[in-house]
Amino acid sequence: MNQKIIFIIDGNSLINREFYGMPPLSNKDGIYTNAVLGFANKLIKYTERLKPDYKAAAFDLPAPTFRHLEYTGYKASRKGMPDELAEQLPYVKELCGIFGFEVMTQEGFEADDIIGTVAKKGERTDCHTYILTGDRDSFQLVSDNVSVLYSSNKSVEEYTPEKICLEYGVKPGQLVDVKALMGDSSDEIPGVRGIGEKTALKLIAENNSLDELYNKLDSGELKLTPSNMQKLTDGRENAFMSRRLAGICVTAPADLNFLKQDKTELNRSELYDFCKKLDFKSIIKKLDLEEAGQAQLDIFGGTVEGKNVPREEKPDIDFNFELAAYVLNPSKKFSGDISEKLYEDMTAELRELELENLYYNVELPLADILREMETAGFLIDREGLGRFGEELGNQIAVLQTDIHDITGVFNINSPKQLGEILFDKLGLPGGKKGKTGHYSTNIDVMEKLKPMHPVIGQILDYRALTKLKSTYCDGILKVADNDGRVHTSFNQSITATGRLSSTEPNLQNIPVRTDLGREIRKFFIAGENKILIDADYSQIELRVLAHISGDETLIDAFRNNLDIHRLTASQVFGVPEEFVTPEMRGQAKAVNFGIVYGMSDFSLSEDIGVSVYEARRYIDGYFAKYPGVKKFMNDIVESAKELGYVKTVLNRIRYIPEIKAGNRNMASFGERVARNTPIQGSAADIIKLAMIACDRRLKREGLKSRLILQVHDELIFEAELEEHERVAELVKEEMENAYRMKVPVTVDIKCGASWYETKE
Repeated sequence: MNQKIIFIIDGNSLINREFYGMPPLSNKDGIYTNAVLGFANKLIKYTERLKPDYKAAAFDLPAPTFRHLEYTGYKASRKGMPDELAEQLPYVKELCGIFGFEVMTQEGFEADDIIGTVAKKGERTDCHTYILTGDRDSFQLVSDNVSVLYSSNKSVEEYTPEKICLEYGVKPGQLVDVKALMGDSSDEIPGVRGIGEKTALKLIAENNSLDELYNKLDSGELKLTPSNMQKLTDGRENAFMSRRLAGICVTAPADLNFLKQDKTELNRSELYDFCKKLDFKSIIKKLDLEEAGQAQLDIFGGTVEGKNVPREEKPDIDFNFELAAYVLNPSKKFSGDISEKLYEDMTAELRELELENLYYNVELPLADILREMETAGFLIDREGLGRFGEELGNQIAVLQTDIHDITGVFNINSPKQLGEILFDKLGLPGGKKGKTGHYSTNIDVMEKLKPMHPVIGQILDYRALTKLKSTYCDGILKVADNDGRVHTSFNQSITATGRLSSTEPNLQNIPVRTDLGREIRKFFIAGENKILIDADYSQIELRVLAHISGDETLIDAFRNNLDIHRLTASQVFGVPEEFVTPEMRGQAKAVNFGIVYGMSDFSLSEDIGVSVYEARRYIDGYFAKYPGVKKFMNDIVESAKELGYVKTVLNRIRYIPEIKAGNRNMASFGERVARNTPIQGSAADIIKLAMIACDRRLKREGLKSRLILQVHDELIFEAELEEHERVAELVKEEMENAYRMKVPVTVDIKCGASWYETKE
């Protein structure tokens, strides 16, 4: 039986996030709407993703709570809502009702307390509760059956017990004791004077709880500096009061009858009227609330800065300000207000910089395709993934025991404790403390220590398995919908090179370097009577390099279908091709891609394990073989210094102010960016063209198969069995002809019941 889902929203917290994160929009009557619109988009997205059985939204009341009665200083200086936000609150509550959310308030208690009470009830009835909030206070509620979807200004991240432990070094329930010591300036919780976050985390991690900390203080067991001992002694009363203030009440007298009722569905008719009233035309379009043929409307749907813009003067109804800003300058985040003037300025700049084709014919149509891909999702084998996670858990437990047998018991996930074990207890060399006063135990440090002690390899294995389990087993299972499909979010306007990125979860980062990591792909599967088609560009970035550099040797090699890495190895090592060993070819491959990414001789030496001198010799050998590439690399750097930017094959601009920096390290970084961006960015342009071409072809031919994932140079389609041969054929054709270059473009096509099978 599937575990039932409770979805509860921290109303006041979320509307504050949206109000300050969205442009100041209003409807035709001058009512501010930006917080409502942002709230609505989050509500729609996560209701669709979670498909909850029970839904609620908790809100604060203006009356004092039990915390104010205990401590008059609690939130004493906090100002009320600005009028522009306060007028939106009733509309947010109305919207919650339309979507079937129970709107909950409770006199004498805060929204957090209602949320905590609902979550605790959910745990008792074996439900899983998801809390959507912009406030970290809810982290103390996190458990195996409670997840927090934390909304920051940039994204929404899911917090599980594992993520809390990795980020803070303590368990979720210990966070309230941490706050009892450090206080909270935003809520005016005093804490212990002079104890900051780092010290508070350290004290609770080492002493388990506030009570145990003070018990040890009283008994003389606590070993601290005299200064900190005095601070704790003087601050005892404030510490325990602060814990009462910071702790979320899970027994508030809230009405929980909604948890006994059948699922309440969205009232589409009421939502249509609501959206018409507030001018939310984008939501009408997104949810298809009006009959087909409704005119398409602008992405934000309102008016600007409180002023009503007449219909005939509004910007292009398809214009997407965020995407346009991204095309104009991908390194600068869009934060401007929406206006007719901004529309005119942007369209003029797109025209002046010859970016209209990139915006109108690539990025804009791609946005619709990405929305369809997000909605489609990728089916997973939940039972299989769950069993795999259990197997990993068993391996992790064995490793933990083995490690503790050698080192004694400590928190392996705590970098601080690990550093003390390695460098103080075991006496390993090379321990260096950073600004925090703790030893560094990052991957570079650990790899250098690996030959010095057998426990290092075990700790690295423990880290890898823990990451695999928490992120790619537990994490993916938790975001799968009731149908077993995982819906990633594609970020179209984040990377400076034009590449897409993927979050919540990141499906572009499924491990491929280890056998165990590759196992994860076995659990990404095709639906019933369907098959997966994996279409992968072959060496697309090297082919782009051949095209834009015009190097004749490289062009001829691709035209004659030669093994580029073997050819490079032959030149670099000065041997005939037939004498090139697999090791030589591997090093030559690293050189080839190192050139693409603007890698220095030092970085290459680190990457392939040779001296800097040898690495420089390899690079020089490469440029001797491909002089056209060397000329291109030199010319593009000089051009970037003169113009301040570089371009891709579709004219995508990346500004590189670092290249003119006086600091040599910063200038070197700028030079690497100048060499890499035209290559990686052009490859990103080409895959986007391919996505658009494949999508249009599938729809034009009336095929049911669909594109469900893009992983940089790779497209994955979920195809109907009876269509899959035709789909594979047309995908290969469209991808190989998406952009014509001086060299042939080849695409490898593989089919399988799982993502893993397509890679075998």
